[in-house]
Amino acid sequence: MLILASIFVSLAVLIHIYIWVLESFLWDKPRGLQTFNMDPNRAALTKEMAVNQGLYNLLLAVVAFAGLIALWSGSLAVAKALIFAGAGSMAIAGIFLFATSADKRRPALIQLVPPLVGVIAAALI
Repeated sequence: MLILASIFVSLAVLIHIYIWVLESFLWDKPRGLQTFNMDPNRAALTKEMAVNQGLYNLLLAVVAFAGLIALWSGSLAVAKALIFAGAGSMAIAGIFLFATSADKRRPALIQLVPPLVGVIAAALI
């Protein structure tokens, strides 16, 4: 379970770092506009919100990554707390997106499955 948790939490961290890059730096660029299906005017109006949201995604990734460091350092209780906080929050946000935005179900699954599997695997260690 240690390796399974490590793989899926690591994947969740990488996904959320990518989301941070999209929301913080590429929001109003072609890649961001395409990813979030927006026009340049809407992107300009929502850019400040997106940067803030991106920071949340980065912070969740940092917390989950700290959990991985604790896990591999042998601090199991600390690791579980950090993984549950970081990856658990990622999973909950993905579940909320899935439940509230039918047109965003695919991105919601990408956002929620890796951290959820990581949290479950960590709980079973």
